[in-house]
Amino acid sequence: MTGSLNRLATRLDTAGAADRMRRHREGWPASASVGVSFFQSPKVQYRYREAGKGETIVFSVDPPMTLEVYDALITTFAQRFRVIAFELPAMGFSAAAEDYRFGFHETHDDLAIFLRAVAGPGAILAFSCVAGHAALDIAARYPELVSRLTLLQAGDVAAFKAWKDARDPKGILAKPVLGHIAMRRMAPRRMPAWYALSVGRPEMIGELCRCAERSFRHGAQWSLASAYQCYMDPDVELPCPHQPLLSIWGAADRSHPAGNAHSIRRLRLDAVCETFDDLGHTPELEDPVRVFSAITRFCNANPAIPTPARG
Repeated sequence: MTGSLNRLATRLDTAGAADRMRRHREGWPASASVGVSFFQSPKVQYRYREAGKGETIVFSVDPPMTLEVYDALITTFAQRFRVIAFELPAMGFSAAAEDYRFGFHETHDDLAIFLRAVAGPGAILAFSCVAGHAALDIAARYPELVSRLTLLQAGDVAAFKAWKDARDPKGILAKPVLGHIAMRRMAPRRMPAWYALSVGRPEMIGELCRCAERSFRHGAQWSLASAYQCYMDPDVELPCPHQPLLSIWGAADRSHPAGNAHSIRRLRLDAVCETFDDLGHTPELEDPVRVFSAITRFCNANPAIPTPARG
């Protein structure tokens, strides 16, 4: 029964997918930012931006943010890299097909199709928050796609269980259908409190809220209930990647307990760790210049080595 209920509940975030995809391609999301493109995979119509030349670095957009707040990051990183920023499945304006079920490996297999087609082999994955799990799994199962990992505010499975429990203490989002209805009602009201808790630079909160509100008015999604119920599986075992790994942490992020900082080292003891005491949940947006410097130092110290394809 639970599986059937979950399948029904996820349809609340994917129903009408074909029409939603068309509206995104033809409407405001297609022209709201410079360099917007779309890529159609079997499960998702990904919305992304691309700029610059050089080694490819791929940033995942952390919802409820959308590509519209990534201008400074893209400009900064395009000085050295070919930078790609994309919105995750059923988040922002990356509309997911009706048969998408938010599964852990299902999501990563589809992301690998996007990365292979748009980023190409040997990209640097700069994935944020729980999307760091996708980066780790893709790096292990599709090693030819990933040269290095530069994870932002990412932790291991235990760290995200602690984060998830703290963000949903009553377990509302964990309940199929009820969680989805609550998320739709709460999302616009939840943003100011979420940003106040998570952002280290309070002067940014007003613009982040205005951007999110504008995106929601144009049909952006924040399918957190489906992600809570289907993607964030506490029984998942994350692999230890062979690629060099940089963990970037904003210590001013009060949405994570302090013990979550650089918990990724429990997977890889030699991970390089960089902490910014004054930055929060999205250090790459709060101070892209300093994060650019940290990632550049890491890449210089760990030059790309061709990775073997799967046998």
